[in-house]
Amino acid sequence: MKILIVDDQRATLKGLADNISWMEEGFDVVDTAANAMEARLSFGRGVPDVMLCDIEMPVESGIQLCRWVRQQGYQTKIIFLTCHEDFQYAREAIELGASDYIVQPAAYETIRDKVREVAEKLLTEARNRKWQDIGKSYAYNQKEIGSSLWHGYLLGTVNSMDFESLPSMPDREGEGVLVLVQILRWTARRLEEDLMASVLQSFAEDIFGAISSCVLTSYMEENTYALLIQTGPKGAIGGGDLNSRLQYLADACDMYMPCEIALYPSKACPVAGMPQEWWRLIKMRNQNITGKKGVFGDQGLPAGSLTDYRQQAMRWKSILEEKGPKAMEEDACACLDQLAAGEGFTADTLACFSMDFHHLLVYLWEPKSRMAMLQQSADWQRLAHEAMRSVDQMKELIHQTLDCYSKESDVSEPSVTQQIVDYINENLWGELRKEDITEHVHLNGDYISRVFKKEMGISIKGYIIRQKLLEAQKLLRTTSLSVSNVAVQLGYGNFSHFSAAYKREFGITPTEEREKKS
Repeated sequence: MKILIVDDQRATLKGLADNISWMEEGFDVVDTAANAMEARLSFGRGVPDVMLCDIEMPVESGIQLCRWVRQQGYQTKIIFLTCHEDFQYAREAIELGASDYIVQPAAYETIRDKVREVAEKLLTEARNRKWQDIGKSYAYNQKEIGSSLWHGYLLGTVNSMDFESLPSMPDREGEGVLVLVQILRWTARRLEEDLMASVLQSFAEDIFGAISSCVLTSYMEENTYALLIQTGPKGAIGGGDLNSRLQYLADACDMYMPCEIALYPSKACPVAGMPQEWWRLIKMRNQNITGKKGVFGDQGLPAGSLTDYRQQAMRWKSILEEKGPKAMEEDACACLDQLAAGEGFTADTLACFSMDFHHLLVYLWEPKSRMAMLQQSADWQRLAHEAMRSVDQMKELIHQTLDCYSKESDVSEPSVTQQIVDYINENLWGELRKEDITEHVHLNGDYISRVFKKEMGISIKGYIIRQKLLEAQKLLRTTSLSVSNVAVQLGYGNFSHFSAAYKREFGITPTEEREKKS
């Protein structure tokens, strides 16, 4: 805190500043002013929390200074010092919101105690404002705070004891229904997770609010939300009523939101057991690999058994070799549709299908490093993860992978090394950077360096230098350009470097090369 002491008597000013331990009273900044003008300058350096101010001062009184302070909107606490017990002064001080009025002479202890009282009030007001701000922030964000806590509780990182002081949280001693909400597909522009959670919360409050004591929605992971419905004093929601209301929620999203959803409700269970229940619902969600929308009761989806489709999968190799990637894509998708139509199709079947597809492509794709590079891309990894849980995403993965394979296996496309050589020769007169080459061929820099060195017997950098020097030799032998001009045109800013490189390559300097021409 800062205290400003204002008095036109220098001795009084020094005594007040030096004879009271202001640091012990909580003031880390102590400033002094001999008149109102100096006081204004002090305010410019930092608004004081407390101003101890003499009233009788030449030119401008303490009352006039106080009036200026209030006109500027400063909330500084002001204690007046005066040698006269004048009621008029006291009345004006009160009107200007002064905190106290001390008649001089007064002991330093008296002044210190008065300032201490004012400082304690300041701290109390600051604490109150802080808690008021926290309260306002919580009131405004309590749904978001509750959603975050519920997310942590279901994942085991938050204790339910933390619910007690938060009115938006469920009764941890009570029961409720936990619903996993899955976004199956977006029919238009995808919404941000927080916005989607807010929309689901609003819909759920409208649908369940009248019969529930707590409705809480939380984002859990990509395309997955947790919805808690805790019943009110009327008791548990009947199974039929619950499903009909959830179906209404699904229909509302279908009609008013750019997405289709599936809902997986639990039976009524204690709040204490919901973290375990959540993982059971996750397993139910993972079985919906065909992306069916609607409400799936507690019985979940048919379990089914692993279907043997490998005989058909073995045909993919011959189809790929004889008819090409497009024919293999059509056959693989037709196989997938046939499996999905059967009763025994499960997430396990889809996982096996995905692994067989990958293994075949790794076996057939040459060079192997190209397939490895594709699999390392973030987009491909994300799609591969989603493909393990969705037929539609598996089809998209098949399409993207085989489309890439088709481009890689196009015999009319020049090799990577040839593409690099052509690019270097076309851009020999400019600055050739490795980053530009990797961007041109759309491949990893380390990979193209290895391939180029293996096929050409020289590094990319060495090849660029050699080609530039060969061009320099040609210019020196066939044109009248100066040696320095030739160096500059080929990107050598340092003539000595050019000359040294030329001699290493041809055994003579550029100047000697030019003299040979003469």
